[in-house]
Amino acid sequence: MIMQATVDRKEFIGGSDIAAVMGMSRWKTPLQLWAEKTGQIEQADLSSNEAVQLGTELEDFVAKKFERETGLSVRRSPKIYIHDNYLFMRCQVDRLVTGTDELLECKTCSAWKEKEWDGEEIPQEYILQVMWQLMITGRSVGHIAVLIGGQKFRYKKIEADKELFKSMTEAAVSFWKMVEEGTPPMANANDNDFLVQLYPNSNEEIQLVEELNNSIKHLQELKMHRDNMEEEIDTVEAKIKEVIKDSLGIRTSQYIVKWTPQAQCRVDTEALRAAGLYEKYSKKNNIRVMRITKAKETPTCLQSKN
Repeated sequence: MIMQATVDRKEFIGGSDIAAVMGMSRWKTPLQLWAEKTGQIEQADLSSNEAVQLGTELEDFVAKKFERETGLSVRRSPKIYIHDNYLFMRCQVDRLVTGTDELLECKTCSAWKEKEWDGEEIPQEYILQVMWQLMITGRSVGHIAVLIGGQKFRYKKIEADKELFKSMTEAAVSFWKMVEEGTPPMANANDNDFLVQLYPNSNEEIQLVEELNNSIKHLQELKMHRDNMEEEIDTVEAKIKEVIKDSLGIRTSQYIVKWTPQAQCRVDTEALRAAGLYEKYSKKNNIRVMRITKAKETPTCLQSKN
């Protein structure tokens, strides 16, 4: 099924979303995507981002370069495709390969990411995106072409995999149910800072959640081990520095250790305050600090969490 393009991405899971849905995105967690889809937070507006703008403008160049390199002909596909059974599963396609059941996804990236495209390598987010496009459009082969650092061009082929798409569909159906019911996915380690954005304030209620006892205990143990490790690291570092003294460093049969002077720039906040500039140029961010103390008793005023 196809339809005219729409701009409200809250209404569906698209190709650029599926990696986050499956917990396989480096840039967005399932919880962050859920918060965008449910309107808890606004999706970042990247329209003024220069890299995004250049990527859009270079898409036509990448497509034409692909044509020259492969001898294939491509055409634009200004439609949104919709899964026959799940209306929230949709995709857009950069180009269709004329006269075939194949498609093309165009990418650009910086030279720093060249290794991600070495040999047969393709970033997993893009593999999932192209696989999503293939299965929703009913096509068998997807090509992905990338311009790296404005100087190197690569193109690779991805074949439709029904078993992988089955797993993707199951993950998408489960995720979309959470969107519709307003039930957030479980947070992971990459959500620590984001949770402050999602829940910036607190009320006066303290909930009784007995099942978290073991998790809190484990957290305290991890912090204790971390503190002990940091102290041990500092001790060993001090011992090595004491041996180096005022030389450049030391050498062993396996290692070279250098202790080099470096200039460090720090802002003199007291001077800024004295000059009346600190408040003008300081930026305030909302934060929430989590502190754990040992409970002496369970107050009767605590409310149980249903």
